[in-house]
Amino acid sequence: MLIGGFTLEDVFIVHFISIAIGHLNHANLGWDYGFLKYIFNNPKMHIWHHSKILPNKNGINFGISLSLWDYLFKTSFILAYGRDIELGFDDENSFPKDFVNQEFYPFQK
Repeated sequence: MLIGGFTLEDVFIVHFISIAIGHLNHANLGWDYGFLKYIFNNPKMHIWHHSKILPNKNGINFGISLSLWDYLFKTSFILAYGRDIELGFDDENSFPKDFVNQEFYPFQK
């Protein structure tokens, strides 16, 4: 953003908003922000990204701060509130414990 001509204050504002959205997404709240849900990722949508049973084997709800991308690329999914769904992935007990092997894990399957 700095290279694009934005000020340092602008960068901090965007960073603060992104961090706030990320924390709210993982707070297990049933919020969806009304009509803004089509722009900003929200807790009601993001929890489905972590669901153990996905409707699409390639994944869903990839947007970190913006849900706009998921709606544009047809990867958005919200079935319900999702508070009580099972989270994780198949065979999570065999997930590597060390950082390097965790980074290469997706390429092993």
